[in-house]
Amino acid sequence: MSSFGRSYTPTAKALHWAMAALIVVAAIIGIYGAVFLHYGVDDAQTALKIQVITLHKNIATTTLFLIALRIVWRLTHQPPELKGMSPVMVKAAHAGHAVLYVLMVLVPVSGWANSSAAGYPIPVAGLFQIPHLVEPNKALTPTLSALHEYLAYALLVIVAGHIAAALKHRFIDKDDVLASMLPGK
Repeated sequence: MSSFGRSYTPTAKALHWAMAALIVVAAIIGIYGAVFLHYGVDDAQTALKIQVITLHKNIATTTLFLIALRIVWRLTHQPPELKGMSPVMVKAAHAGHAVLYVLMVLVPVSGWANSSAAGYPIPVAGLFQIPHLVEPNKALTPTLSALHEYLAYALLVIVAGHIAAALKHRFIDKDDVLASMLPGK
């Protein structure tokens, strides 16, 4: 059974897969830096932590620009219609996508606010730095750091649900929902 009958545009697919790759890579690097590296253990580990967190920021801040592009694209281009799905499934799909978009904005913005409050630079893809979102205020950093962490884990849970739903469509429903977002035709 066909749920779409057509595919997403090449631009929508490129933005989707670029965001997916950046989110996964930023998450892996961010978790590695937060969980396995610590400041003050020794000079080498402190230097490595700074490098890893800087790499995380370079990648994660790039998602801010891509999500802005993705939102503009989504608002100006209608996605394929969800045919052949129950009204409950359509509402669940729309709700899941809405939460995904909100978290794709909130996670990097919360990291930006955290780095700003800590007084650290916020690099973008090694090309330039964005200005601080809030004034430096070390007292805010524990709260903003925790907020960033919780939002990031929420995003990963939603991404896992998104992947599970796509696989369900492919292997259980045997429809073309997943194929509509794959590169190619």
